[in-house]
Amino acid sequence: MASREPLGSIWRKLLARLAVLAGVVALVTVVAVQLAERSADEELDRELARATETYATSLEAWQQQYWALAAIYAEDPALRDANFLNGDALASIGSRLTRWNGATGSQATMIVRPDGTLLAGSFSSTVPEGETAMLGTDILRTAANGGLGRSFVTWSNGQRGYAFAFEVDTVPEAGAEIVVVIAPLSELEQYLQLQSDTVLVADRSGIVAVANRRDAIGRPIDEFAGPPQAGRKVPFAQRQSRLVNSRNGWTLSVSRSSEDAVQYVRLVGWLAATGTSALALLALLILSRRAAYVERLALQRKMRTELEETVDRRTAEMREANRHLREEIARRQKIEKDLRETHIELTQAAKFASVGQMSAVVSHELNQPLTAIRSNAELAHEYLDREDNDLARSKISTILDMPDRIARLTKRLLNFSRQPRTDSYPLALSVPLDDAFGIMEPRMQKEDAIFDLDVAPDLFVMGGRNRLSQVFINLIANALDACASADIPCHIAVRSRREDGMIELQFSDNGPGVSKEQEPRVFEAFFSTKERGKGLGLGLSVSAKIVSEFGGELLYRPGENGGATFIIAMPALAQKENVA
Repeated sequence: MASREPLGSIWRKLLARLAVLAGVVALVTVVAVQLAERSADEELDRELARATETYATSLEAWQQQYWALAAIYAEDPALRDANFLNGDALASIGSRLTRWNGATGSQATMIVRPDGTLLAGSFSSTVPEGETAMLGTDILRTAANGGLGRSFVTWSNGQRGYAFAFEVDTVPEAGAEIVVVIAPLSELEQYLQLQSDTVLVADRSGIVAVANRRDAIGRPIDEFAGPPQAGRKVPFAQRQSRLVNSRNGWTLSVSRSSEDAVQYVRLVGWLAATGTSALALLALLILSRRAAYVERLALQRKMRTELEETVDRRTAEMREANRHLREEIARRQKIEKDLRETHIELTQAAKFASVGQMSAVVSHELNQPLTAIRSNAELAHEYLDREDNDLARSKISTILDMPDRIARLTKRLLNFSRQPRTDSYPLALSVPLDDAFGIMEPRMQKEDAIFDLDVAPDLFVMGGRNRLSQVFINLIANALDACASADIPCHIAVRSRREDGMIELQFSDNGPGVSKEQEPRVFEAFFSTKERGKGLGLGLSVSAKIVSEFGGELLYRPGENGGATFIIAMPALAQKENVA
């Protein structure tokens, strides 16, 4: 009969197995913790980068509510022609500024000289009346040079705002005038207060202008968020991200705590240690005694309960994250809706600018039939006095033809100036093209312009008559302006082409064209190759946006014999039923 193994040897083997298993548990736990640290560290950096981009997008979206106001106000005829030495004119301009300021919710809307002298203004009740000292020289100098000045400003009573400045196109004798619109920061401050991250927004000089930390406002941003350090970063230290927007003149700093990442790593380490220990204990129990089976089952039940609790907790966190995501989507949809409404307003502004540019030619065109009516009426009166009824009837018939000519022109102008439908519908391209040439015909006749029209009659697209007319009018007007600047007779050629389910309309002119340096900016808003005061620089930008809304594209290329060629490419419509 074999002797039993000594008790001391059993204990030594058991202790050796426990030591080996303890080493395995320690090794697996260390590796799991290191991997979790690396993953959590990278995820923390990615989340901070995404959050910084989101805050920057929100900040730019807030600015876009106000940035175009100064440029639009500067084009108002009442401001361009105002005489600020006349008391009645000054009162009228002040009333106009008060309406604008109240409608937009701005802190102030004012007109100043380049040296900051106030000519007229409207101020909200929260800021000092008539103050201009907070306007820096940089913003006024930028506006005086034809750009859009922008900067954070601080009023003498501590109120803060963001100013936009644009020069009014006045006659040289009147002196330079600049429209300044100052937007309040309250809406932006309310948004930042809802964020869990520390968000700081500083002006060009590095002074914090907006933040969700009260103690940071008015102090250098580097006191709270230093520039990113080079070299190896400390794991799970507080993360900081900085984004500089030199065009708009602000610096964005975002700081985020790493507590969640620390908790995650601790959880991974605990799970790794627990799981490895459980496996180790299971192996040890299988190799040792069958009697430990019940104890092993109890341990597994305990671990399963803890795991279920962990899963339930993480599921609740995921639900909360999804709720925040839905709120963010709703907010972004609202911002997109506001941007679409702003685009519609800019489109209408560009249209009225086009109507204003055509007003002189239209006035001349209307004077011709009116003069003819008067002269024929005088002749008819003379013939009636001489009882020459045949000649009198002839002159009266001529008079009766003149109102029809006036009605056709005014009807086209009225139809063009109306607010357009925002939807699209089946449309023959010849309809808006005829409208555009009908409206531009007086100016083309006055400038002895020649147009060569070679467009197929069966071109159908999904679009809007009024908005496509505006696109065609912008292209024709640009061609006339380009030839006028070069002092040459204008020749406009319009050609159509159908290829691969697309319809292309090519508008070509014999003007000076666009230089290579200016080509990348030709569709940029407020960019123009014309002399200052000749337009807003919105025509091509608005036209490209309209064509894209109809599923098409507006392109530019140099003309084959000089000049410029603009191409409108739109999907062809095969069905012709119910075409407008």
